[in-house]
Amino acid sequence: MKIKLLSLNIFRYYQDWETRKLKILKFINEVNPDIVFLQECFDDSRHNKLGDNQGIQLNKELGFNSCLFSVAEKIKSEGGKDIDVPAYDGLCVLTNLPITKKKDIMLKQAEDDKHIRIVQNIVVEKNNQNINIFHTHFSNRDDLERNHLIETIEIAKQEPNFPIILGDLNIRIPEDTIKFSSEEYKSSWEIEKYISFPSKGETLDYALIPKKNYTFDKISCLGEDLSDHKALLITLSNNIN
Repeated sequence: MKIKLLSLNIFRYYQDWETRKLKILKFINEVNPDIVFLQECFDDSRHNKLGDNQGIQLNKELGFNSCLFSVAEKIKSEGGKDIDVPAYDGLCVLTNLPITKKKDIMLKQAEDDKHIRIVQNIVVEKNNQNINIFHTHFSNRDDLERNHLIETIEIAKQEPNFPIILGDLNIRIPEDTIKFSSEEYKSSWEIEKYISFPSKGETLDYALIPKKNYTFDKISCLGEDLSDHKALLITLSNNIN
């Protein structure tokens, strides 16, 4: 069994969302993933009718059977200015595969971390096999993202079916995905060296897969002008017969 996963930080409403939205739609249709994972997906009443988040806007054109939006936090300020209307940052999943489980897991918030981070956990079914996935977006500081990775791995190891972990992990030191992800996991960066945040020449987006259950078939980091990030596109084979 093979599965194709696409992860993209869509950069909220920055940099002309309507133009970028068209490019994102075209890109997703071209690469045709089984599941799309979106970070910095906003439900922001400054820009949209409340409830019409960016994932829903995309899916009006894409037409996936499922569009799941999980709120990570309410945004109270931006650029040093208070936001006085409802605005939410979240994670979104789009897929045609049957979703048999969904839950949100809140990660620990450090005292000096301004943001609340979550794991969006879904289980999908393909070819009578259950695929467990942890979708997430870690805080943007070396110590914070490292602690989030360690915590997420510990939560993952409690699952009877080890999950795939993917998203904008904000890990600027790619070797950390190897060092701190335990011997059970393999990082996409181990297989393919890529840059996902071009403006700084950094890798921030990753997929970590349970070694016993999956193999990377293909890893690509691509997509021009979709966002400030490039999209991470991976194809996996399931090793379980």
